[in-house]
Formats: sequence, C-alpha cells, structure tokens
Amino acid sequence: MDEEKYVECGTHGKQQATFVCQHIIQTLHDGKARGFWWANDPENPRPDAWCSECEVKVQETNGEWNDESEAFAGVKLLCGACYDRVKEINLGPNKQWWQFWK
Repeated sequence: MDEEKYVECGTHGKQQATFVCQHIIQTLHDGKARGFWWANDPENPRPDAWCSECEVKVQETNGEWNDESEAFAGVKLLCGACYDRVKEINLGPNKQWWQFWK
C-alpha cells in the first residue's frame, strides 16, 4: 500500500487508513451498536463504512450518496484496528448473516 493509505493512531500505531461515518465513530465512545454497512470493494479488507441511519438517508435518494447524505454522514478518518473494533461492536464476533438486522 502507498504511504498515504496509512494513518498513525495514538492507540494502535501505524494502521490502514479507513473512512467511516461520524455515527460509527460515536460507537467507539459509547459502545452503542448503530449498524454497520460497507462499500462493495473486494480489493479493500476495510472498505468505507456507515451506520444504519446513514443507510436510510442513502436509500431515500435511490441508493445514491448525495450532498445531503454525505453531510449527515460526516465521514471521518479511522485507523484499521479501530475499524475492526467498531465493526465487531456492531456485528458481534459470531453473529450470523441473517441476524444482522435483529
């Protein structure tokens, strides 16, 4: 990976740079699951991700991101290890695919 695709995390050191919505960042602070949706990017083990509220906003515009949904998402930079942690909080370590919306 290029050097610009890494971020220096105060907790985890040098990690893959990832991008998530501000609501997912909030999950790191309060531990509250908010849903976890991600972009279809098979080349990236940690694709851009967003919460269920952001997904609703995107679906209101026929599944397309626009200025309003992007402003609502407030995309933030996150390190790869933090991304993995917040994904686990939202999806659980052993949750089956059919349980994601429960």
